[in-house]
Amino acid sequence: MRCTITIALVWAALATVTVAQEQFNYDEAKVPKFELPDPLVTEAGERVTTADQWRQTRRPELFRLFEEQVYGRSPAAPEKLRFKVTSPDAEVFGGKGLRREVTVYFDERADTPSMSLLIYRPKSERPVPAFLGLNFGGNHTISDDPAITLNSGWMRNRPDRGVTENAASEASRGTASSRWPVEMIVGRGYALVTAYYGDIDPDFDDGFQNGIHPLFCRAGETKPAADEWGASPPGLGDSPEHSTTSNRRRISMRGRSR
Repeated sequence: MRCTITIALVWAALATVTVAQEQFNYDEAKVPKFELPDPLVTEAGERVTTADQWRQTRRPELFRLFEEQVYGRSPAAPEKLRFKVTSPDAEVFGGKGLRREVTVYFDERADTPSMSLLIYRPKSERPVPAFLGLNFGGNHTISDDPAITLNSGWMRNRPDRGVTENAASEASRGTASSRWPVEMIVGRGYALVTAYYGDIDPDFDDGFQNGIHPLFCRAGETKPAADEWGASPPGLGDSPEHSTTSNRRRISMRGRSR
């Protein structure tokens, strides 16, 4: 029961492979008539009347529909994930918790994309439940803690939050702290793990060449159809540096539109 997470968050996120739609309709009046499938009738036309039918047949069919028609699927975690502790455990909140930073490299190349994980956890010798989620301004925005590394990646301009010329500044620190009650989470016995979504893929159009996009191109492809931020995190428990951090069976993902 006490498998651990260490956290590659991410899979934070890694890519749902869906076919991109070139045009979108925002006018409900133009939506053609459609009929939703009956959740209790299998694709073979059999009505679901038992729990075994639901678990073994209909439930997997519905998951497959969402995979094919809505969310896409998450590929397996890269085989050569690498982890480096860039900021070792340091006491926070008057000694009640610990803060750590870990860089996750998505393959073995020197120039491979990477993301920085910020981990807060209670002082505990036992694995603890954890909240995981991406942030939208850099790890340094969730708290005004000056020891959090200032993200040097591309940022969407927000002068009111200390971001100009697509770069964060010291004025960015803590600008999203109202959404991240870190001390309360740690004080209640939970860990918190977060990463900047732009580490996974900077949020601007460059023809799918930056971020993790190229890692998922098949032979002959110049761009994969992907929405990295929305994928579920299958590689969540892979980092050996955090094998005592969190209870893998007790993880809650927090997120927003993506």
